[in-house]
Amino acid sequence: MKLFPLKKSILSLIILSILSCSSVKTATVNGKVSAIQKGKDGYTATIENTKGRIYFGTISIPNLSNPQLFKQAEIGDTITVKGEVWKMEKEKQITVREILELKQKNSAEAKITGIVQSVEKGKDGYTAKIKTTEGSIYFAVISIPNLGSTNKYRQFEMGENVTLFGEIWKMGDDNRITVRKILD
Repeated sequence: MKLFPLKKSILSLIILSILSCSSVKTATVNGKVSAIQKGKDGYTATIENTKGRIYFGTISIPNLSNPQLFKQAEIGDTITVKGEVWKMEKEKQITVREILELKQKNSAEAKITGIVQSVEKGKDGYTAKIKTTEGSIYFAVISIPNLGSTNKYRQFEMGENVTLFGEIWKMGDDNRITVRKILD
């Protein structure tokens, strides 16, 4: 007759999981990044919204709905993220599933020209490693959403010469460009 305590503990576990899941909701958070804590597969951004509320956003490649759209935020950037909001003690947390917008404080637009070194396919496009005529390496994120339409999208091959225009940013030590226009 030791089955009764086992059934009772399983029932308690089910009720506890239902209650804990009900406190999680999906939300969009927008604000300025005031701190960054590096992690194994990403980082935690401290995001302060316009009302002074603070959220700790866990932004990691495995948690994103599209890992190809991972972006590294820096202190001072403005970010809009979507995901599950929950509390840990009195701190508001958000497990980020999507980075809707990242306005970098030092975001610069530029044109680069170079040769495609490699291509890594993604969900909505690909990332091309470009060696510029000056010898710099850029990882160019080329996707239909970033270009605005399928008419502007083009697949590049290794060894091809390219000229691209977009926002320049850093991910770690790597130079990145979110391509907005393919110029040739």
